[in-house]
Amino acid sequence: MPEGPEIHREADKIRKAIADKTQIYFYFHHDHLKSFEQELSGRKVLSVEAFGKGLVTSFDGDYHIYSHNQLYGKWYIKPAGEYPETNRQLRLEIRTDLKSALLYSASEIDVMDGQSLEQHPYLTGLGPDLLKDPKVEMIAERVAGKRFHRKSFASLLLDQGFLAGVGNYLRTEILFDCGIHPSRKPSELDDNLLLRFAKSSLTITHRAYRTGGITTEEELTGRLKSDGAKRKEYRHYLFGREGRPCHICGEEVVKERMSGRRIYICESCQE
Repeated sequence: MPEGPEIHREADKIRKAIADKTQIYFYFHHDHLKSFEQELSGRKVLSVEAFGKGLVTSFDGDYHIYSHNQLYGKWYIKPAGEYPETNRQLRLEIRTDLKSALLYSASEIDVMDGQSLEQHPYLTGLGPDLLKDPKVEMIAERVAGKRFHRKSFASLLLDQGFLAGVGNYLRTEILFDCGIHPSRKPSELDDNLLLRFAKSSLTITHRAYRTGGITTEEELTGRLKSDGAKRKEYRHYLFGREGRPCHICGEEVVKERMSGRRIYICESCQE
């Protein structure tokens, strides 16, 4: 499933293609949204904004399209009237006279007004979005709060009510960067470790956004590339690298299942 960095990057490319432009054609796959094809035609896109793993495209006249890619959803930007070669099913098309924003395979799409948007169960339940620059101190205070401090980090980092946009690969990489074992709880850590976690959550998420999903430091990435490593080897410190040596200490990366999802651990680097 795409995580916060990927959805924010999708919002960027959609915004670049269709924001501040009048839409001349809409297509909705779902029957209950068909009436909006005419209602939205001729309206201008005011904003395209990511909220965790969700995306909201807003139009004049107080219309908003909410979408969530879920596991298989994917946006494409194409010249107006053109479509990608794919076996995916088109669920939404927003077309200007020059560009089309095309959403394939997503299962969650809705059209609503501003009041309904403010009451949307996913959006109202989100914690701070790490790509909207919450402060390190605020994150450290949040993780130490009573609501979260007795959950394991493995569970906590899959809770969108804690930090919006964090998913499986970010969970692994954030915990490796701050040296915290995923089985530990915030209540077991001192203030310095909580602050380190807060810094890592911002560092890793922003790095993934800037680089298109790479979480390793630039120096390490460059060195691995120059050595001939493929993207799957230099993209992450631990995620997807079970049985291979840790990039930092050389110990074997371990794959486990925690909170129902796979997670990767370096038993030497994470305490």
